[in-house]
Amino acid sequence: MVTLSVTRSRVAAVLSRAADLLGAEGWDPHLNPVIGAIDRAAGFVPGKGARDAEATSLAAWDALCVYLSNDFPQQWEQQPGRTQAEVLDAVRAASEEVSVC
Repeated sequence: MVTLSVTRSRVAAVLSRAADLLGAEGWDPHLNPVIGAIDRAAGFVPGKGARDAEATSLAAWDALCVYLSNDFPQQWEQQPGRTQAEVLDAVRAASEEVSVC
């Protein structure tokens, strides 16, 4: 049995990098959603990625969910009127929250 160790610092770094990616590429809830940026930042390619990358991606997604008060991030980002600034702020704040816990 392989035990995967996902550290808070790695999760925080993935969230921070995901925010950077969304800022550079432009966030779009359908064409460039948060989960895609988190996967890329973690180095996870669905169906092909390493297990530690998948575990880190899932942990980052969970951290964002907790930051959003258990709101499902995909539904949150697809709410009408949601702005890129709000999304980037939330992902960065989730990163900060993970790093200080």
